[in-house]
Amino acid sequence: MTSSSSPWSLPAPIATELRPKHLLSSAIAGGVTGMIGIIRGISYAALIFSGTLTPYLNVGVGIAIFSTAAISIMVALFSSLPGMIATPLAAPTAVLAVMAAAIAAQMAADDPQIMVLTVVAAIAIGSLCTGLFLCILGRLKLGQAVSFIPYPVVGGFMAGTGLLLVRGGVQVMSDLPVTLATLPQLIQPTLAWHWGVGVFLGVALLGVTKQIGHYLILPGSLVLMLLTFYGALWVTQTPVDVAREAGWLLQSSSQGGLWHPLGWQELQQVDWGVIVGQGGAIATLMFISLLSLVLTNNGIELAVEKDIDINQELQAVGLANLAAGLGCGMAGNQALPSTLLVHKMQANHRLAGVFKTVPCLLVLILGSDFLAYFPKPILGSLLLYLGIDLLIQWIYKSAFKLPLADYLTILLIMVVINQVGFLEGVLVGLVMSVVLFVVNYSRIHATRDQFSGIHQQSAIARTPEEQEILDRHGEAIHILQLHGFIFFGRANHLLEAVRDRLEQTPPLRYLVLDFHLVSGIDSSATLNFTKIRKLATQQDIRLVYIGLTDDLVTVLKRGDALDSSATCQQFITLNQGLAWCEEQLIAALNPSVSTPTPATIPVPSRSSSS
Repeated sequence: MTSSSSPWSLPAPIATELRPKHLLSSAIAGGVTGMIGIIRGISYAALIFSGTLTPYLNVGVGIAIFSTAAISIMVALFSSLPGMIATPLAAPTAVLAVMAAAIAAQMAADDPQIMVLTVVAAIAIGSLCTGLFLCILGRLKLGQAVSFIPYPVVGGFMAGTGLLLVRGGVQVMSDLPVTLATLPQLIQPTLAWHWGVGVFLGVALLGVTKQIGHYLILPGSLVLMLLTFYGALWVTQTPVDVAREAGWLLQSSSQGGLWHPLGWQELQQVDWGVIVGQGGAIATLMFISLLSLVLTNNGIELAVEKDIDINQELQAVGLANLAAGLGCGMAGNQALPSTLLVHKMQANHRLAGVFKTVPCLLVLILGSDFLAYFPKPILGSLLLYLGIDLLIQWIYKSAFKLPLADYLTILLIMVVINQVGFLEGVLVGLVMSVVLFVVNYSRIHATRDQFSGIHQQSAIARTPEEQEILDRHGEAIHILQLHGFIFFGRANHLLEAVRDRLEQTPPLRYLVLDFHLVSGIDSSATLNFTKIRKLATQQDIRLVYIGLTDDLVTVLKRGDALDSSATCQQFITLNQGLAWCEEQLIAALNPSVSTPTPATIPVPSRSSSS
């Protein structure tokens, strides 16, 4: 990654972008991405403020649109990539929707006003914690470290988010949560017609955007949907109020203002105990925001073919989330589609993100009256479009790319996220990844190579008579070259290899275990080495350890796998160990040969640092 200036100061003078050509392209790109951000913001607000919170949808819309503006302008100014566009995204929004629903359910019997204030405060706290978390990671330059997230966990998280968005889209259009209990109601003709239209529009939107890659296809499709909807009302001569009563339009509401930052008096009414109880959801939001940032930046890097400083992006998005949180806004980060749109429009300037705030500010100023004229199927179709796209990528396409175990992990995480929660789903995914790693790593035998004393001999010169003995009886010496970190799974393979050799002929006299390439062993593996030592003692076999570090000696001695008896011998090098075994073998088969020379007597083990 390329290095950049600190995001605490503007990375490039804005004055260089104030040329007429740059101003015009930035204004157009900002206007287009701003309108897309507004429509997405409304759909995200409808997802969060659903069910019990539906009467306060305009508060949610204000939060979403303010957040779109605040996050966009901060990332535009401090990102390492000119033309970077940021906004609230689907994945963190799905976490906020789950958290808001949990708070609403817990406070159902309380004053509705206090419930809404608590939800707004929880959203703000989530943004502040996320912003601080990302800033710290960026300042400590841990951007590269956070990239090592197991792929199945990423896939399961994305698939789980996709399914939540699909369910949320249906809920926005039907005003019913998607559960087994509500399924009979959802398939009733009246409700099925409502969400069925949204499903059709969402699938059509996905198909059109995949087939036609033009940057205006998404906003153009949304505008066409609006015109088609109102054209259908005009052709059928259906009054707007009738369409609203039938559930085709959002309900108008006078509950609160469009943007509702909390003042001191309102903060005193917040039920902070309920928010503390949502600590797990806030921690999940922080993790999901980090994961979404890493994935998005990787995608942008590949698409625009430019290096992005991940540490600076962490700080830029951290500052953006802090700004959003101070205004009681929701968390967000860089948006891949909008950023690519800006670059395709040749408007990759910082002012593009600044101009994106203009439509947002206009909506905040004009108020919430327009919400009553927004069709639910269009909002639902946008959520379905985002959700189905994720499911196709991570459930359908990954089925042809991933090993079965990894694919099943993705499915498991998706189910747990939707049935239990985001945090539980991610934890299950991490546990499954560790289990799969252990299983896969245990399949790699601890024994790198093995051979007999006939094929591997010491470098000591032998008389013809001694050499003949070694050539004829060298199989009594068996060498196992070990490698890597040896834990219980890999040690089992080693124990089986020793047992297999003991069942063969000729009988084994000397078992050489070469530890030169071993980085460490765990306590479970030590038990297997103890079994090997007991087998050696029972069958009068000399156990020869090669290249033990001081740490390995300590672990083996504690596990009773190594002692000072004649059964166990230690040498620094394999040549020394083989020489000792050969001389013992020669002496046993030819008594006229002298006993081992001092040069081949066991020597102390090598130190851990060698």
